Amino acid sequence: MPREASAGGVVVSEREGAPALAVIRPRGRMVWALPKGHVDQGETFDQAAAREVREETGLEVELDAPLGSIEYVYQFRGKKIFKQVHFFLFRVVGGQIDNLDPKMRLEVEEARWIALGDAQQLLAYRGERQVVSRAAGLLEARSPAPRTGSGGG
Repeated sequence: MPREASAGGVVVSEREGAPALAVIRPRGRMVWALPKGHVDQGETFDQAAAREVREETGLEVELDAPLGSIEYVYQFRGKKIFKQVHFFLFRVVGGQIDNLDPKMRLEVEEARWIALGDAQQLLAYRGERQVVSRAAGLLEARSPAPRTGSGGG
């Protein structure tokens, strides 16, 4: 069975006081997904993921952490293909969501921010929902514990 490797990004940013996730709607599809794509010759997985995020969302990003990979089999022209997609957590350092090169509109209908808490309902693919859960867990583990008013003393 032919094998393919791709890379993608989970981009989380604070928007209006709450964490938001950058997602795309591929052209001709009514689904929300994470930005991802093929690895070009000479690229590392994280470099490819950052490039795909930039091309598909309009955002300039910086690597935060690896999130592991997902694997699945799909069919293309009657052939089954094994695909592995390596995902990375990124921080936004510039750009603007949905400000895409016109050529990318052949692939991406729209890029937008969604509330991170809505990702489990809105993302179409189970593997991508799992990756976003990993990212959310990592971000939550880093954030300071909420203060509780204990009034002791």
